[in-house]
Amino acid sequence: MNRTAKRRHGGKMPWTQLYLHGLGVSVSHNAQAFGFSILITVSYGVVSSVADQPTPFQLIGFALSAVASLSFLNLMVAFLKRDEPDDSERTPVLLVATATDFISVGAGLAAAFGVAKAFENWMCWLVAPFAAGLIYCLVQGLQIAVARRGADIRE
Repeated sequence: MNRTAKRRHGGKMPWTQLYLHGLGVSVSHNAQAFGFSILITVSYGVVSSVADQPTPFQLIGFALSAVASLSFLNLMVAFLKRDEPDDSERTPVLLVATATDFISVGAGLAAAFGVAKAFENWMCWLVAPFAAGLIYCLVQGLQIAVARRGADIRE
């Protein structure tokens, strides 16, 4: 709500607008983490259905590999964008991109399944979560880029 609209309501934002603002922040700031959580949980199930029962070391490797995919991409983006100003996404862009999160989750699951079927041994416990996380983030980045392009065209 802009300042003019606030003044019409006595300087206070109506409760419905406050709630919608809070809901928008909640959805846009939690959707990627929620999607990634679902992705890794189901990736574990996919690998479990294909590979033998995991050892404790394979489970630890699975968890560390899932984190490694995000760490790798964070480092890569930080390196490639080191000379660019911070361009945090606008809420409408994040809302559109996260509303289509099922696409990136599905792509990540497809990667986990493909890797699990390709290796069907102890390697799938390491490679599947890394591939799932990597593909999830790459597709999520594409979704945000498409949403941003749409927002830029509308402005």
